Amino acid sequence: MRLRRLRKYLLTGMLLAGGGVAGFLTARTALAPPQERTLTITARKYGYDPSVLHVNRGDRVRIRLVAKDVTHGFYLEGYDLDAKARPENDTFWLRHPSAREKYHEVEQIEFVAGRTGKFRYRCSTTCGYMHPFMQGELIVSPNYLFSTSVGLSVGLVAGMLLFFRRAAVGGRS
Repeated sequence: MRLRRLRKYLLTGMLLAGGGVAGFLTARTALAPPQERTLTITARKYGYDPSVLHVNRGDRVRIRLVAKDVTHGFYLEGYDLDAKARPENDTFWLRHPSAREKYHEVEQIEFVAGRTGKFRYRCSTTCGYMHPFMQGELIVSPNYLFSTSVGLSVGLVAGMLLFFRRAAVGGRS
């Protein structure tokens, strides 16, 4: 009796682990090839448009900032980029804060999205009383966590169906 239950536990655990690995590998093999993405972000009191950017890992991202009303900042967490966009101006200032650089004038921000996850961008120049709420999100796919958790869930359901199959049919465990 104990041996049978132990086998069911082991089989359930193996199905759970197998589902997680299958979900992870599915996300790994479904990667899109790197592309060049050119995005325009419009800053105005007190938000960015668009507020959410989607790119894939490995993409070369070019961001052009446009300020509509006052000078706005753009600090992208995780990528060490800080910029200032001035209204009615096609260029803006850019620096890398960790390198203690001074601002230099550019026409666009360029970087390779080399890290997956969600990265917040926010206004780094005080632009009014709602300034702290001026932020957006850069989402760099793939989302391994989602596909792995779906695989784990499928493995858990299959294991639990197998584990409790006998209890429902014969009343024994």
